[in-house]
Amino acid sequence: MAGLWWPRGKGAWARFAFTAAGVAVGVTVLMLCLAAQGALQGRSDRSAWQYTRADTPGSGSVQWLAVTDYFRGEEMLRIHVADVGPSSPSPGFPLPRPGEVVASPAMQRLFESTPDDQLDDRYPGVVVGMIPVDLLSHPAQLVAVVGGQVPGMFTASGIAVEPDHAFFAFTRIVLGIAALLLLVPVVVFVAMATRIAAAQRERRLAALRLVGATRSQTALIAAAETGIAALAGTLAGWLAYEGLRRVFASSVTYEGFPFHADDVRAPLAVLALVPLLAVLVSVVSLRRVDIGPLGIVRRAASKPPTAVRVLPLAIGLGGLFLVTYTSSAGFDELAPLFGIATVVGVAIVGPWVCLQIGRLLARASNATTVLAARRIEQDPKASFRAASALVFAAFAATYLSGLVSAYGDLPGTATPRGVVTVFDGRDREIVSDGTVADEERIRTREAVAAPRAIINTRREFVLREQRLWDDVESAVHFALVVVVVVAGCGLAAGAVGGVLERRRSFALLRASGTTLGQLRRVVLLETGVPLVAMTGLGVALGVLTLVATKGPLPTVGFAVVVACGLAAALLIAATPLMVLNRASAYSEVRR
Repeated sequence: MAGLWWPRGKGAWARFAFTAAGVAVGVTVLMLCLAAQGALQGRSDRSAWQYTRADTPGSGSVQWLAVTDYFRGEEMLRIHVADVGPSSPSPGFPLPRPGEVVASPAMQRLFESTPDDQLDDRYPGVVVGMIPVDLLSHPAQLVAVVGGQVPGMFTASGIAVEPDHAFFAFTRIVLGIAALLLLVPVVVFVAMATRIAAAQRERRLAALRLVGATRSQTALIAAAETGIAALAGTLAGWLAYEGLRRVFASSVTYEGFPFHADDVRAPLAVLALVPLLAVLVSVVSLRRVDIGPLGIVRRAASKPPTAVRVLPLAIGLGGLFLVTYTSSAGFDELAPLFGIATVVGVAIVGPWVCLQIGRLLARASNATTVLAARRIEQDPKASFRAASALVFAAFAATYLSGLVSAYGDLPGTATPRGVVTVFDGRDREIVSDGTVADEERIRTREAVAAPRAIINTRREFVLREQRLWDDVESAVHFALVVVVVVAGCGLAAGAVGGVLERRRSFALLRASGTTLGQLRRVVLLETGVPLVAMTGLGVALGVLTLVATKGPLPTVGFAVVVACGLAAALLIAATPLMVLNRASAYSEVRR
């Protein structure tokens, strides 16, 4: 039995390699995508001790005061501790005594390169130790713990070991949409990679049925050969992920800073799901194929999609419009359901749209256009399946682009008319020569006089916001690049599978006088028309969703990114044309 599912011959090994490579790419992208949330959570967990409060549980006692500090636009954390004794809780390193300072590696380097009156005087004492990098939110964090009593300290019984928050709600929204943007193309690509040369496999299984194999045995053989290729691809993808994990940690930033490599981790249980997905796709695809005992392969005809598929999308978008533009009570709680209906509707409506496009193109007078249109019309679900990844990508990216713009252009908080702010006169004017060095000297003097005060300017706030939005923009661009590459690979896989399955049909067309150039145009139209149409559909639905939720429309720059991504996807999807000449050779007529 083992010899039946183990690949034999160049063709079998080529199909094995292509399936394994497709799964490997999918696993690598999948693991990196799922590692994002763990990386952010790991950053919060590492720095939990820095947010110790008076009600933090514990059995010890220590005086504590944490103050946010700034230097040349960079945010720092200054922690004052006192009454340190044998029973005092420890964050993972010895707390300093009066006159001592324990600082992070980056902070120590800053101490050495900065004049005392600009920075060091805020942290009185001698540096006697280093905070372990594992206890910092990121390797470059600026933190120092100063020993000594200062006004405003509180007594803590223990050191915080868990963060009091995971991360901002907006970050969770962005991660959720990014996951949708990335995971759907990956799953579709993995599914399509396992379907390469499915027709040849079905003919081989039909031959096995002819010699006495049962339906269960043929299904088991198909599942086994797909599972082996998927296992090999999963292992290769995991190795690639381990190699790229550290690159990802050092190159991708959040709020301007990289991550710890150990925090960029995805649950290994996901690795077990990928081969199961591949086997499931293989077994489910055989359900539509009737392999008779006489070796005859009969594919069950699927019903054409109907206009009923528009209903979930209409309900979702209509509900969002209703929630946003009316004041009807009780509809606000249904907003998440309407959002889910919209996302589901994007997936369901695609085949019906492809069917309508095929019927529209079938009216053309050009022979190549009619051939491509008949192919789309014959199996609109397959046409949509090849481009469904970019539909979700375009939809999610469009909505995310508007969402980022909405958060980047929050309304101002001007003083309401009729309310006057009254100052008590206790503020004082500080004279400065306007240089950054003098500003830091003033900040240092103020920190010495009032250690509890947070002394900052608008520049620090603007710099932090700018870093955050730059990171969000970079994340969106990174996601789009990944989606384009993966979706293009998925389109190429689908097109290669389609060419290999129809090699006899293409050979008959060439034998009847159709030129190779005409066949190439047919393949390009079959792939390109659904791709362009589904991308446009995704963008249009994303814009409608933004309008339904009163979000700002995407910018012209986003349209340029979409156009470039679409061009790249078309270029990648055109690679199957290289195998068309051999697949349509006259010798294929005898197959």
